[in-house]
Amino acid sequence: MTTPHEKPPVIIVGGGIGGVATALALGRLGLPVQLLEQADQIGAIGYGVQIGPNVMPMLERLGVGEAARQAAYLPEEILLYEMDSGRKLVDIPLRTPQFHARYQGAPYVAIHRVDFHELLLQACRAYPNIDLNQSTQVVGYEHTAGGCGVATADGRFIEGAAVIAADGLRSRLRLQLHPGDSPRDTGYLAHRTIVPMAQAPASIRERRGVTMWTGPGFHVIYYPLRGRSEMNIVVVVRVPPDLDVTDNERYLEHIAALTRRAAPEARDVVQLVNLERRWSIADREPVRRWADGCFTLMGDAAHATLQSLAQGAGMAVEDAVTLAELVQSCGHDFTAAFKRFERARFLRAARVQLESRDLWDIYHCDGARAEVRSQQFEEKSADDFYRCLDWLWQAPPIRT
Repeated sequence: MTTPHEKPPVIIVGGGIGGVATALALGRLGLPVQLLEQADQIGAIGYGVQIGPNVMPMLERLGVGEAARQAAYLPEEILLYEMDSGRKLVDIPLRTPQFHARYQGAPYVAIHRVDFHELLLQACRAYPNIDLNQSTQVVGYEHTAGGCGVATADGRFIEGAAVIAADGLRSRLRLQLHPGDSPRDTGYLAHRTIVPMAQAPASIRERRGVTMWTGPGFHVIYYPLRGRSEMNIVVVVRVPPDLDVTDNERYLEHIAALTRRAAPEARDVVQLVNLERRWSIADREPVRRWADGCFTLMGDAAHATLQSLAQGAGMAVEDAVTLAELVQSCGHDFTAAFKRFERARFLRAARVQLESRDLWDIYHCDGARAEVRSQQFEEKSADDFYRCLDWLWQAPPIRT
């Protein structure tokens, strides 16, 4: 409860990258912010994340651009190879004068998720009006006479001026807004590993960009982190409908069969990965209704996407900056700002979701479709790929 002399806070549910970035964006406006995270600490899973050139201008507007540049690794290119033949299908340079001119000097970076999360948290801690809370599980939201509040699993009700749901792919608050709505499972699992660069095979240590090998129902992607002292690796596997993933022996046999004819480097990378740790891969259907008065969804809660375009974190940061700018331009009228936020962000976010799905299918196809895919990719120049990505990699305008 608040006293008549206190200004109620903006409540942010979820302490991931999107939630913390939103807390920072609103805190920089002088608004009281209360962030609620259900885990016993506000942190992140310790693997890599890619940040496109559309994101760095947003980080600059959050005041953490320089910190992000210092913590990040700048890959030299994005490479895509065909798993079995070893054919190079895609080569997108990322550190050329042409790239920097095209994207106004904003880099493409790879950063350890923990480092990224921590630099946002450190920036938040500089603002006394940002209150960071953990071990607080939110189970629902409710409109009040003065705004919007949340109910917690331990029976409390926390009142606020507005509520922002940044509670991720499996958002409880999205389910309240859209009953019956649920994530879309892809039938794929991801395995993530970080290895010291010194332990990687020589062929992998030489890689200075984002490298991906693709095959039917399978891909592996890897890139350096932390000044090239570590290599981040992700292996993604389609699980056949008749395979029980708890049958570890059969599952490992399935992966061995997928990689048996793979190029040696791809096999070497897979052998570095901890295949015991598994994450199911899902996304969300685009949905137009994010806002309900002074409540809104943002980030993955609004528009969870597959990893094909490496934009999950980037879209959340764009959301955070856009949302704060609209709150300011609407004179802290949260209902008006949240309506404008959805209008400003829906089409871009939905395009990321749907193009990511299309790319996912293209990466993992087989037979004649894969042959056509490979020929089409090989025919494209770096400029062709830039033109295909301009809509995404060129930062969206400031919203007023």
